[in-house]
Amino acid sequence: MNDIFDNKLWLAPLAGYTDTVYRKICKSMGADVVMSEMISADALIHNNPKIKMLAEFDKEERPIGLQIFGNDAHKISEGIKILMEYQPNFVDINMGCPVKKIVKNNSGSALLKDKNKIKEIVKLSYKTINDKLPLTVKIRAGWNSDKDLFEIVKIIQSEGASAIIFHPRTRDEMFSGKSNWNLITKVKENSTIPIIGNGDITTPEDAKIMFAQTKCDSIMVGRGAIGNPWIFRQIKNYLQNNTYQTILPPEKIEMIFFHFKRLKEKIGSKKALQIIRKFIAPYTKGIRGASVLRQKCNQANDEKQFIKYLLSFQTEADFCQSGSASGMTPQADKSIQKK
Repeated sequence: MNDIFDNKLWLAPLAGYTDTVYRKICKSMGADVVMSEMISADALIHNNPKIKMLAEFDKEERPIGLQIFGNDAHKISEGIKILMEYQPNFVDINMGCPVKKIVKNNSGSALLKDKNKIKEIVKLSYKTINDKLPLTVKIRAGWNSDKDLFEIVKIIQSEGASAIIFHPRTRDEMFSGKSNWNLITKVKENSTIPIIGNGDITTPEDAKIMFAQTKCDSIMVGRGAIGNPWIFRQIKNYLQNNTYQTILPPEKIEMIFFHFKRLKEKIGSKKALQIIRKFIAPYTKGIRGASVLRQKCNQANDEKQFIKYLLSFQTEADFCQSGSASGMTPQADKSIQKK
C-alpha cells in the first residue's frame, strides 16, 4: 500500500464535512486517497455507536484511512485495535487539530508540546498495528513555534510511522496568514519516510507549485475541497496538460441537488438538510445572487422548501439549463425536483 503515498491527491479529514457521502463525491472527481473524520479513542473504547459510525465506509472509498485522536498512548492503541476491525487501508493519528475543544483535552496539536508522549503514542500504535497496515501521523509545525519540528519528525519516523502528513502552521497560527511551504521542503529534506504536504491548496496552480517547490510525495487538500470537489479533477488535468476546465454555475447547482439526494438516501431528509446547509456557501461562492439563496436555504424548514429555493435560484439566475460544461457531474435527481 505504499503507493498511496506516491504522487497522490488526498482529501483531508474535516469534522462535519468529509463524511462517507462527500468522500465518495470527491473520489468520483479524482481524489486518490480519503480519510474519515476524527474518531475519538475514548469514545471507541466506551462503545459509542455514533462514534463508531464515523469508521464505516463503502468499498468505493478505498484507499481510505481511519483517523484517531486522543491524549493517552494506551487508549489510542485500544482504539486502533477497534478501528482495524473495519479493515481500513491505513490508520492515522491526529496530532495536528488546532480546535479548542480538542486541544483543551491535550489531544490534537496539544500533543506537539510533549515529545515523550509523541514517542510513546507512535511506538505503541506501531506495535499494535504490527505491520498489518501503514501508520501515518498528521502534525502541524508545533504548538507556538517550529523549534522542535525536526526532532518531532525524527521521533515519528524512528518509531515506525509509514508517512507524515504535514501542515506548516503552528497551533497558535490556526489558519491565519499563508502557510509556510518552506517548512514542508525542509521536512521532506530531513525525513526518511513519505511526506504529504497540506495547507492552502485552493487552486490547481497551488498544487503544482507545492509539488515543485517542496518535493513532497503527495498533497492533501482540505478547506479548498469543501464545496469544490472538482478541484481534484482540475489538479490532475493541470499537472498533466497545464490546463483545466472552469466549473460553471449550472454544474455547481446540479451538485447541490446530487449531494442532497445522496445525503437523504443515507440519513434521511431532516438530517440531510442540516448538513447540506453548511455546503451551500462554498458551493455557490462567486455566483451572483448566491447570498440570497444561502439565506433562504438556512431558513428552509423542510426538504420541499429547500428544493423550491434551489429551483427558484436556477430560474432567476438563468441557470435552468440541463447538463454541465464537462458532462461529468451527476445529474440533479428529477424525482426530488418534482416534489
